[in-house]
Amino acid sequence: MQNQRSRGTLAPNNVQEVRLHRVESISDLHSGGSLQPYLAEEAQTWEELLGVLPPALCTQADCSPMCGRGGFLLLLALLVFTCLALAILAVYLSVLQSESLRVLAHTLRTQEETLLKLRLASLSQLRRLNSSEARAPS
Repeated sequence: MQNQRSRGTLAPNNVQEVRLHRVESISDLHSGGSLQPYLAEEAQTWEELLGVLPPALCTQADCSPMCGRGGFLLLLALLVFTCLALAILAVYLSVLQSESLRVLAHTLRTQEETLLKLRLASLSQLRRLNSSEARAPS
């Protein structure tokens, strides 16, 4: 009932007041208890709240609140697309990093196998040397 009355008293430019309430805790928001409205002087209009947007977002000199809301939605969409691009970049870099780690692991395995082969060859050469010294007359 009260919502219908406040909707009926909207200004022609569709700017309505934002009413903020003080709460002691989060549970007050859910239960609806102890909501203390701010003083009427502290109530702000959408136009005042959207005044923080840069004026370059609106092309007309006399920017209406709808243009302010449109600018806000444009800024919000820009942020969403930026976050999406960053997420795609993060996934790409993660895949690139995992591929690099896979190649590095393969290289390390190959080097380990080569090192083992060299050790076996070294031991074989040492055995031959020892056996040839044992056979040779002193």
